[in-house]
Amino acid sequence: MTENIDKQAQNIVKLLRSVKMKISSAESCTGGLVSAAITSVSGSSEVFDFGICSYSNQIKHRILGVPEEHLKNFGAVSEQVAKAMAEGAMRISDSDFAVSTTGIAGPGGGTSDKPVGTVWIGICSRQNGATAHCFKFDASDCPEKLTKREYIRKQSVLKALELLEKEILNAL
Repeated sequence: MTENIDKQAQNIVKLLRSVKMKISSAESCTGGLVSAAITSVSGSSEVFDFGICSYSNQIKHRILGVPEEHLKNFGAVSEQVAKAMAEGAMRISDSDFAVSTTGIAGPGGGTSDKPVGTVWIGICSRQNGATAHCFKFDASDCPEKLTKREYIRKQSVLKALELLEKEILNAL
């Protein structure tokens, strides 16, 4: 899985460098792993504007501008919050694209409505605005070398990078 993450990050950096565009990130459940994947690529300083680890609802609201009503009415793990996080990252950056992650990596914190493995990924571009996608990652087939939490987080990073690449290609 790490090889796939590295490949996706390399594709994104190469693509953004070729069109002289930038990206930013706002991460919760992935705790900066999307930013780390992108910035591990040589040349990423030309395309990566900033990343914020907005783990708390207070930071989601105060820094990214996620409406308190969204957090109260839908919860941090929701379409509305994922979109608002990506929009907030775009608003406070000089980037052309933004990605956000918010979810339940476990092992605790899940509910019947939002079980462990529920992750919302927000994608925002200056051209197309924000969208959010929900995933239910199943850690039952987790490789032995990873904890279920690590597996869900890595799956989230890979999916975020895949969605980001699609959005960049769609916006060109």
